[in-house]
Amino acid sequence: MHALIESGLRRPWYRLCLPSALEEQYRVETDRRSGRYAQSWLAVFALFNVLSLALDYDVFGPDAFQVPLALTMGVFCPVVLIAIVSLRGSPTMLRMAGAMLATVLVDIAIALNSARLAPPEHAASYIILAAIVPLLVGLILPLPFRHTVVYCAMSFALYAGLILAFDLAGPGQAGLPLLVSGLILVPLKLGYSREWEAKTVFLLGLRERLQAEALARANAQLTILSETDSLTRLPNRRHFSERLDRMWQVAADEGLWLGVVFVDIDHFKPFNDAVGHHAGDECLVAVAGVLGSTVEAKGGLMARYGGEEFVAYLPGVDLGGAIEAGEAIRAAVMQLALPHPGLQQGAQVTVSVGVTSAHGSSRASGMKVKDLLRAADLALYAAKTEGRNRVAALGTAANSNRAPADGSVASDLP
Repeated sequence: MHALIESGLRRPWYRLCLPSALEEQYRVETDRRSGRYAQSWLAVFALFNVLSLALDYDVFGPDAFQVPLALTMGVFCPVVLIAIVSLRGSPTMLRMAGAMLATVLVDIAIALNSARLAPPEHAASYIILAAIVPLLVGLILPLPFRHTVVYCAMSFALYAGLILAFDLAGPGQAGLPLLVSGLILVPLKLGYSREWEAKTVFLLGLRERLQAEALARANAQLTILSETDSLTRLPNRRHFSERLDRMWQVAADEGLWLGVVFVDIDHFKPFNDAVGHHAGDECLVAVAGVLGSTVEAKGGLMARYGGEEFVAYLPGVDLGGAIEAGEAIRAAVMQLALPHPGLQQGAQVTVSVGVTSAHGSSRASGMKVKDLLRAADLALYAAKTEGRNRVAALGTAANSNRAPADGSVASDLP
């Protein structure tokens, strides 16, 4: 797309069309617009013709005045009214061009008919007026160039045809119609320049939008990268800490429980020593996948805390619910049935889980996020020391400098 835009901006002056894909997009974006602008000018146009009846009265006199009066009020005004009604809402450019063309053609015919019937000394005024009408309308309305070509061609053809049909280019008169007829073609130049400029603005705006979208995507990607662990694709420790702070505040504001879970892969160093870091990374990715999905199913967020250690929070979960979640995590890893080559034959990769939970009201009495993390970490230490592949729980009230086993609740293998 960027290449097409640059190609469109560099196109030669005589090539108005854009590359096909961009041309189609340009037409879609510009084909419809409010018809009020054209309607207002049609109303002004009609008012001008009604007011010009005073001139017709002076030129034609009371008797012959009936002809321009009948044509103006009986033909031109109804045509203008129909055109105004047809441009309600957001008409297409084709409908707008058709409405204006019909109005102008009728006005040209009426003006040249007046030139035919008016006294010879006034005929030139109507001949000039018949050419000025399509000129002004073509200058005022922002029609596409292709519509402007049709508009000018049909206006010129009618003008020239009626000049000949009404014998208004007789001896000594040919110079004036020939001179003023060129005015009808002036909108062609303006229409071309106007569309060229509009397409240039469209291309520049499109390029700016694409650049803004690319920048937004890049910023979003940077945000994801800054918040995500590159190996496991779980949230990283920094992002988790920010989210945990917010969730603790929410728990305090809404009087909710908040559970915290620490998970550590058992005997991970022997695993790496036995098969190497590449296989160790594959193990981390596999375990992280089931940890993330299990915690997400319970409405929480799992993150990689560092090395083979993971951490999660569980909104609205008390200590009993945190133990259940820890068991679900432990069981999910067991179901992976990943062989552990660093241990005895048939050993599998397992995890130890430490959980805690606190009510949001304890925040007012000084309970902080670091206290939650410390309690969950102490529970994890208890699970490790009690044999691994198990869940241990520690209530935050027991979070002190005592031995981890004091106040801990262990959930062992069945």
